[in-house]
This record gives sequence, C-alpha cells and structure tokens, in this order.
Amino acid sequence: MIDKKLYLDQNKTVMFGIFEDPDKFLDAVAHVNQSGANIIDCYTPFPIHGIEKAMGLKRSLLPVGAFICGCLGFITAATLQLYMMHFDWPMVIGNKPTVGVSYVPVLFEMSVLFTAFGMAILFFTRSKMIHGKIPQERVDLRQTDDRMVIAIATDGQSVDKNNLSNMLFNGGAVEVKERTNHGYEDFTDVDITKGSNINVSANH
Repeated sequence: MIDKKLYLDQNKTVMFGIFEDPDKFLDAVAHVNQSGANIIDCYTPFPIHGIEKAMGLKRSLLPVGAFICGCLGFITAATLQLYMMHFDWPMVIGNKPTVGVSYVPVLFEMSVLFTAFGMAILFFTRSKMIHGKIPQERVDLRQTDDRMVIAIATDGQSVDKNNLSNMLFNGGAVEVKERTNHGYEDFTDVDITKGSNINVSANH
C-alpha cells in the first residue's frame, strides 16, 4: 500500500510552499492542482477538511485495509474458539452448544482489536512515520505545529517555476523553498524570494 510517488527523492527538484493560514493553504492547493502542476503531497499538523478534493486525490484504500484486518480478526477468533472448545479442551457448560451465540463477544472483540491495530500499522507504514527517524519530508520544524506545507514536483522543461512560486506567494505562502535531490536522504534546500527569476538561475 506504500505509494512510491510520495517519496520526495523520486524527483530531482521539488518546490515547497509553507503556509500559516489553513484556509489560504486549501485555496492555494486547489489552484496549484487546477494549474496542472504535479502535487506530490501535503503536510499538515491537523486534518484539513476537503484537502483530498483540492489535491485531486481519489478515495483512500485504507478502509479496504481495515475490512481485511477485521476479517482476519474474525477468522482468528473463530478458529481459536473452535480449537479450544472442541479439540484442545472440550467442555460442556450448562448443557449448551459450544458453537453459537457464545462465540459472538469474542468474535466482535477480536475483529475490533485487529482492525484498530491493523489501521495504526497501515497508517504509519503508508505515511512512512517510523519511530526515531527524521523524515526528509520535514521541510519546516513547525509543520507538526502550526505550519502547512505543499510539495510540488518541478522536474522537466515544461514547468514554469517562476509562475509556480508566484502562485504560492500570492496564495498566502509565508515561505517558498526549492529542493534539489542528490540521492537518498541527500538534498539541498534553497529559499526562494518573491519575484526572483528561478528559471534563469536554474539554467545557469
């Protein structure tokens, strides 16, 4: 379920727009997407309603993963109870059948347990949020506090970096950066000022 397109080092150059206002950030993301630019990902310290639509993303497959995890929990609970009650240590309690309604509580609890842990594992795996690792996606120290970041791929001759940076600044970005990737976890960040001619400097 890991989308390799989310890895920033898959692109030679990446432009970042850093915002403070979530409303301006949402509008800017929508305008960048409508312009045809390739948005790699957006990083926000809190959920922003409508960001998926603004980015042009399809519906997440995470609910499918949750359903699979729930099914695994259900099958595990059913198998465990059947083995324990019929093969490992058969018991007759109150002359009631061992297979039936008495299975329901454990089936429910194991399904919820597997779904909860499975969703957490899938989410952290999908987001590449490995404990103890400082990700290259940390563009600004405050992006986990009160800053929002949009990452845009700027590879190719057809990308007008000047127009893109001006679009971000006009949309409310407080800071714009461009990253050049040299290899895995090896990159150089350059701050972009409003009105600077990036295309000329890039060619030189």
